[in-house]
Amino acid sequence: MYGGGNIGRGFIGKVFSDSGYEVCFLDIMQPLIDEMNARGGYTVRIVSNAETVNAPVTNVRAVNASTPQALDEIATCDIMATAVGVNVLPKIAPVIAEGVKKRMRQSGKPLDIILCENQLEADVLMRGWLEACFNAEEKAWAQENLGLVEASIGRMVPPLTPEEKAKDSLLICVEPYCELPVDKAAFKGEIPDLVGLIPYTPFGFYIKRKLFLHNMGHAMVASFAHAQGIEYIWQAVEHREVYELARSAMRASGEALIREYGEAMRENVEGNIDDLLQRFGNRALRDTVARVGGDPVRKLRRNDRLVGAALY
Repeated sequence: MYGGGNIGRGFIGKVFSDSGYEVCFLDIMQPLIDEMNARGGYTVRIVSNAETVNAPVTNVRAVNASTPQALDEIATCDIMATAVGVNVLPKIAPVIAEGVKKRMRQSGKPLDIILCENQLEADVLMRGWLEACFNAEEKAWAQENLGLVEASIGRMVPPLTPEEKAKDSLLICVEPYCELPVDKAAFKGEIPDLVGLIPYTPFGFYIKRKLFLHNMGHAMVASFAHAQGIEYIWQAVEHREVYELARSAMRASGEALIREYGEAMRENVEGNIDDLLQRFGNRALRDTVARVGGDPVRKLRRNDRLVGAALY
């Protein structure tokens, strides 16, 4: 698991552990690495309006991504994932490329990397960055044996309080939702049996559903709530005007999805809208309007959640 942050620990690392794998995290934060190795695991706190559950994640270790051992882990692992943020992907690509080269020389076994980055065409971008590090032979091998698998990451991870961080540096809080849709057609090896995995093709549907329903709907709730002086997202969802405006925007975007992918997807789309609005109302997430509505430069890019949905 390349990346020991919110999604790495709170979602994918836990999925790997729950599915019976030994989980090796690659990261550059040495205190996190040391603590993870000392404890051999960590806690994921699943929070909702109904209850709070502490779920232990076990069979875990960590390796500094800047060391030669990281290349050994990439060369020998059964399945791999990244959750570092799309802006960091080009920075870790040389490390992954060296690990892939070592794998090619040592075993030649196919490797699938699940890209948990919520970026349109993350697989195309990542392959370009990796191939810049390959010679002709390595590039040919990677085309046949290296699967770059897009994923749609929908699990919301609320911020911790300073008190929670001080008490447990590895603690992660998450919502109960734990589905992991992935691009079925992108795997080069056998599709792993992972908890919550939804292999699907054409995968563009799930990527656009995440971006133009979940991310767009979340941003719209925040925008309308800001105009009302509301502090928390759960309060915004309980505000009738904000709720109806956001729902209308999500339904309009949903109709565009249905037009592209067919009437057979209507139940999926409409059910997702209802589910998202309910999840946005999770008080235990403690998510603020300021956080969800922040970073407007990125969110107003042509192919991102707001302008992208409008153009779609």
